[in-house]
Amino acid sequence: MKKILRFFAAGAVAAIALSGCSSNASDPVKKIESEGKIRVGIEGTFVPYGYHDNSGKLVGFEVEIAELIAKDLKVKPDFVETKWDSLIAGLDTNKYDLVINNINPTEERKQKYDFTTPYAISRPQILVKKGSGITKLADLKSKKCAQTPSSDYGQTAKKAGAEIVPSQGFSESTQLLVNGQADCTVNDVVTIADYLKKNKDKPLEAVSVPEAEPVKISIMLAKKQDSLKKKLNESITKGLQNGSYAKIFDKYIGEDISPK
Repeated sequence: MKKILRFFAAGAVAAIALSGCSSNASDPVKKIESEGKIRVGIEGTFVPYGYHDNSGKLVGFEVEIAELIAKDLKVKPDFVETKWDSLIAGLDTNKYDLVINNINPTEERKQKYDFTTPYAISRPQILVKKGSGITKLADLKSKKCAQTPSSDYGQTAKKAGAEIVPSQGFSESTQLLVNGQADCTVNDVVTIADYLKKNKDKPLEAVSVPEAEPVKISIMLAKKQDSLKKKLNESITKGLQNGSYAKIFDKYIGEDISPK
């Protein structure tokens, strides 16, 4: 009889343990809390969003925002660096819990993924060689534009009629432009301003695109992650309201790009 009771007791303990595992698996926040970390998908090569400084440390304003979010969740951030062309797809394979990488929540993306409230805004610019004759977006027609093909700005250039010269990211795009293998590259005003500030010796200049709408920047996550989305939104709202994000933006950009 005692053996039978011990058997059922062991079974009950196992069932409770399995129930706990099942609960963690179905609730992303509980899973993150139990693991003590939140996995963050990021390129790690995109100045000033997320990049490595001279010491090799991963820095950038999106890195610091992710660190604040992790702090609010009382866990550590685990940055998983991935090239842009496979970055978003990593959500499909559960490679990370979220992606923070200057992502615009377009209607097309919303069909497959979920997004937080915006934590920043930006707008596109065109980087060209001085005297290029390119003064507006329409001038990109038939021009060679160095872009990551699947990126937002790659699509912007393509829609303007540009011939896309494929690159792995902004750094390679600027190199193609400087080397004369491309006529231009489209990116956001923050990235281009930072590049020009650090590369004053390059014969390049920025062309504004006033006709373009400001771009909202949000964190991307898989659908049906409601509890995680709620926690992320709470953290973002807190960071925007208490001025933490404004300080981070000022540190890396020199201006506040918080959504108004």
